[in-house]
Amino acid sequence: MIHFIPDVLDKDALDEIRRLVLAAEFVDGKKTAGYRAKRVKNNEQLSSNDEDAKRARQLVVDHLKGHSLFTQCCLPKTYSSILISKSGVGKGYGLHVDDAQMKLGNAKIRSDISVTVFLSDEDDYEGGELEIVTPYGTTRFKQPAGSVIAYPSKFLHQVRPVTKGERLVAVCWIQSYIRNEQDREILFELDQIKRKLNDVAKDAVETDLAFKVSANLHRRWTE
Repeated sequence: MIHFIPDVLDKDALDEIRRLVLAAEFVDGKKTAGYRAKRVKNNEQLSSNDEDAKRARQLVVDHLKGHSLFTQCCLPKTYSSILISKSGVGKGYGLHVDDAQMKLGNAKIRSDISVTVFLSDEDDYEGGELEIVTPYGTTRFKQPAGSVIAYPSKFLHQVRPVTKGERLVAVCWIQSYIRNEQDREILFELDQIKRKLNDVAKDAVETDLAFKVSANLHRRWTE
């Protein structure tokens, strides 16, 4: 399931991240690509590990962790390191699938969910759409600054070449408490039902049953 989550980063956070990375050093994105993806990766990534770069990455993580809808749909167990990427005119990232394991410091995590956080405003660039290929067709995403697309890492996807301006995003990968994509979808939808029942029928037996079913499915599926 592909999730569009608006307003994960507010204007203050966006302005601060952009300020922190404005003068930072970016290097060839191929340095963080797998051996097959290197042939199609054509962007730049923040290389600096100074305090400004660390602060920018931490702001992204803090806002992801603090956003209730994001955590409900992804059920994050572990986050990979944050990559901040920019693509100028002619830059992009051709069709590829993300590696099954992603770096977290000196360790690695399983990539269940790929996350793109849009840092540029939509009118800052042309082209540069995130294109995801699923069994149901191919969909392109170019979302407002501060919003997030979270999607199963199993899908082929690409970033189409930028034709004007500059695209700035943060990306990371999540190892979820719930490994199976369909199980995560069931739990996410059940969570919406629970919340609604709790609002409209707080003392109903059916509300207790919904919470019971959810808790027991989490017990069964959580890794």
